[in-house]
Amino acid sequence: MPLAGSATQDTCVVGTLVTTASEPITPMTDSARTALTDSARTALPPSVPRGEAFAKEDYFARKARGPMIWFEVEDFLRYLDHFRNPSGVQRVQFEIYRIAKTLDGVSDRVRFCRLSIYSKRLLTVSFDAIRSAYLNPPGSIAPWKTFWEPAIFWREFPRSFPVIMRHPRFFFSILKVAARDVVATWLRTNPFERFVRPGDVVVSLGAGWGIPNYMKHFAEAKRRHGVKFAIMVHDLIPIKHASFVEPHHTAQFRDWLRAAIPVADIVFTNSKHTRTALIAFAAESGWRLPRVVALEMGSGFGDRHTAGEQAMVSLPSRYVLFVSTIEVRKNHRLLIRVWQRLLERHGANLVPSLVFVGKVGWLVDGLLADLEASGYLNGKVILLRSLSDAELQQAYRSCLFTVFPSLSEGWGLPIAESLAHGKFCVASNHTSIPEAGGDLIDYFDPLNEDDALAKIERPLIDRAYLAAREAQLRAEYRPRTWVECVHALIGALDQTVAQDSQAASQLTQRASR
Repeated sequence: MPLAGSATQDTCVVGTLVTTASEPITPMTDSARTALTDSARTALPPSVPRGEAFAKEDYFARKARGPMIWFEVEDFLRYLDHFRNPSGVQRVQFEIYRIAKTLDGVSDRVRFCRLSIYSKRLLTVSFDAIRSAYLNPPGSIAPWKTFWEPAIFWREFPRSFPVIMRHPRFFFSILKVAARDVVATWLRTNPFERFVRPGDVVVSLGAGWGIPNYMKHFAEAKRRHGVKFAIMVHDLIPIKHASFVEPHHTAQFRDWLRAAIPVADIVFTNSKHTRTALIAFAAESGWRLPRVVALEMGSGFGDRHTAGEQAMVSLPSRYVLFVSTIEVRKNHRLLIRVWQRLLERHGANLVPSLVFVGKVGWLVDGLLADLEASGYLNGKVILLRSLSDAELQQAYRSCLFTVFPSLSEGWGLPIAESLAHGKFCVASNHTSIPEAGGDLIDYFDPLNEDDALAKIERPLIDRAYLAAREAQLRAEYRPRTWVECVHALIGALDQTVAQDSQAASQLTQRASR
């Protein structure tokens, strides 16, 4: 049975941070941070959340259930500061947060914290704040059109003031968060240290590697508070496929991973492929790994539609769908060559449109220029950059089938989404992708244009074949729930804590003899 939900590589920016291993990160410059800190001196302090009630709830939960599980969410929140739609990583994070916070037998042990990129302190944060940011992202009013613009803005700060003047509301929302964090530091409100206890577990599911000195802070938290620490590795693309990212991002990710391994008490991966790659790389590097667990993701995602939101996107009557950030690793150029050959063979009336859905990423200027020069293959290629969730669901429901020619993945979210919508997929056979699709989709070598053409052409031309594959999907596809995913995560964390406690007890007994 294929996995049916994922944590794929789309991007996360934290002023700017990018959430997955395959994507770049440019931290806020010192001058930008200084400007934000100076402005914070006039900000009003936030109220202290939950107060004594939080402490009492915390006490009884510990007595009943054991150590707390703290999800660290800074990268999640800062991404949503900058972008309207969550990427695959944020979708996975939120589903786990949501289920963990509402699941009987688990919810009373779950808390949330964040390592502020502004104050460099650990602060508590409510699930209501997390849910609000996810459903109504502050980034919905951001001026960025591509993933790179926030990075350029902060790198060139303060020369970017004209952008601020054109978008004051957006930048005030960023300033407000920074100001509150700095004031909270001065007033010592929302302190993580007030509620954390020895034996608690802090879990980082996102891209801590994008936060400067991230592991240094959690190494200190382990020393001071006696907590356990868990991370999730989504892929090793910056290391294994360095040509897909900027050189300094490879070094940045490698440094984070080198620092994270000694601090982590358990490492989660989003696929068996990523687990195998991590173990092999650690062995090559001479690193001693803690326990590494491949966490099978859930299937599909909760409803993010805002009140009254409707699908309004205009789509062609017949089309094949490719959902992905537009970047070199995703291999859009292969599909364009395949569509050129299909048009030459069968003509424009028979060949459906090819719809790309995703934000514009990196290393694709040449691709976009070629598309523009060809008139997007005389209108046969359509690029949709910022669909709402309702529009994305409409795109999945109405397509003939989906394609996914990626050269490298940590897992393969668009395949899982395609299956969850009952849509057949024709995909690359590289890295983790067959793990996501199982026997329910067709595969091709993404480096072999002829193979890709043959595999994509068949369901286009042979309607009976496509109908048979869709029928197989309906009969055999078994989605995995996010409840199962969260139970597996909590179980692995509890087992790690129990094993460490047992080992410590045995050492104490031997020392006392």
